[in-house]
Amino acid sequence: MNLTNVHYEMLMNASAEDVWNVVRRYGDVAQFHGGVEKTTSVNDSPVEAQLGADRVCDIHDMGMHIVLKEKIIDYKEGESYRYEVYETKNFPVKALFFEFSLRKHDENSTYLRLDIDYKGKPVFITPFLKPKMQKLTRDVLLGYKEHIETGSQNVPIKALREKYKSA
Repeated sequence: MNLTNVHYEMLMNASAEDVWNVVRRYGDVAQFHGGVEKTTSVNDSPVEAQLGADRVCDIHDMGMHIVLKEKIIDYKEGESYRYEVYETKNFPVKALFFEFSLRKHDENSTYLRLDIDYKGKPVFITPFLKPKMQKLTRDVLLGYKEHIETGSQNVPIKALREKYKSA
């Protein structure tokens, strides 16, 4: 299946270890990221990212209650993980994958990259989803940046866009 890819990379003013310590908190992303209303573990999956970790994310976007069921399908300790969204509610995709990866810049700064691979449902809407997905990659990284650099939790995405206009 041919998937469309969008990605964004953002510099985090923190060591690779500090960035990874936040990114690996797969099961409790709602505790600090304003875009996710609630996360629930599936089958007693651990909070920390690992192969097979399974969660449900509840998201409210543009007045819609979106539910994404997600499972980690690839994991490299301290470097990256990829998860598949295997079931959705109110989100028009046939296939959806997210991958977070880190690239050390120097001792005190690290690039965090998010890749999203997707195919719309129905397929003909795939190109129309691209602007939404591009915006999503940046918004997700803004949430991580804010939490990693300041410790703030659940800052609304609109406030982050205003604060980090140049990021």
